[in-house]
Amino acid sequence: MVIYKEDDHVEVAVLQRSKNSGEFCGDAYAVVQTEHYAVCAVIDGLGSGEGASESAQTAMRIVERDHELPVKMIVERCNRALSGMRGAVLTIVKLVYENRQMSYSNFGNIGFTMYNPNGTVIQPMPTRGYLCGRNETIKESYFQYDEGTIFILYSDGVVSPPPKSNLLNISRIKNKEGTIFEQARYVENDDITLLIGKLK
Repeated sequence: MVIYKEDDHVEVAVLQRSKNSGEFCGDAYAVVQTEHYAVCAVIDGLGSGEGASESAQTAMRIVERDHELPVKMIVERCNRALSGMRGAVLTIVKLVYENRQMSYSNFGNIGFTMYNPNGTVIQPMPTRGYLCGRNETIKESYFQYDEGTIFILYSDGVVSPPPKSNLLNISRIKNKEGTIFEQARYVENDDITLLIGKLK
């Protein structure tokens, strides 16, 4: 199922599918759009089934509640909230429209890539581990984006995202969301979340 959101600054499409079409999806995502910024996150609860879903949903609620905070602080709050639970990995970005700056924070194997129209690619190495309430060092990075910049976040159910050239050639995601998600490759027996965003 593809969910689509758009405002004057960014359009976002998200494909999510549970493992073997099961009742519980161990992945979660958040897309929060405000007048001045947007926050996008993809979260993967450890394992699968109800326990994984509970962890992922817990982190998602923290992101949606505390979106005004710096992304590092949001991840720290997610970590505290996951104490005593199965745990989760996540990547979160905040797009600040005034200065066209993206802040990024990650913990665990949630992929992130940013493609700029000038051909530059930003793909930070994920931090190893997972969040479960332990004392962890959370980092935050900053990147500049341009009109037409594409960014993707994806769980490990995505073997390979759509090709860079195809993503940068999209004028509007909504017009191509069916075909663009078909260009990715997925694990057959895993939860899947692929978020694609395009800056205006």
